[in-house]
Amino acid sequence: MTYPLAIASVAITLTITPLSSYARSAVEEPPADTAQDTIQSSAVKTTPFAANTSYVVCFTPGQDCEGLIVQEINHAQKSILLQAYVFTSTTIAKALTQAKQRGVDVRAILDKSQRTGKYTGATFLRHAGIPLMIDEHPAIAHSKVLVFDQQSVLTGSFNFTKSAQERNAENLIIIKGDSGLVRAYTENWNRRWKASVSY
Repeated sequence: MTYPLAIASVAITLTITPLSSYARSAVEEPPADTAQDTIQSSAVKTTPFAANTSYVVCFTPGQDCEGLIVQEINHAQKSILLQAYVFTSTTIAKALTQAKQRGVDVRAILDKSQRTGKYTGATFLRHAGIPLMIDEHPAIAHSKVLVFDQQSVLTGSFNFTKSAQERNAENLIIIKGDSGLVRAYTENWNRRWKASVSY
């Protein structure tokens, strides 16, 4: 489509080519035997929250999000599933270790950068007996997720680091009481666990 466009008394012709014209040439299909994850278009849908669902939000700077995470870890009674991109918070690592010691099933998936990171908590968690996997296939395993007792989900931009609490502008949300949401996050966690390798 061509449109005349007048700017500052200069006539310009603007040609707009529909994006769909480029779709075939710009997007290459992956080989059928690729190890990369495939996109399932049917997986993206809008689902209303369950009745009696509640949430807590936290923002930095200004609020103690690390303290909120530790509080939720301390309240867990049965299980904690963790996904993290960067994990260097000693405070959170100690809380997870204490949860493990009181009988909570704690398991963690970390990004491959945490294998060799200078201050990574991966070694700390492993020495505490917490089963730990490295999600090495994606370019970045960027999720920041905790699932508590199959009842609540914590997620957001907040990395499990001292910097996230003390230096960055971050957010997190804890959603409680929505079994469908918890199931979705747990199923995704299980998929990433199966696709990961032992630390």
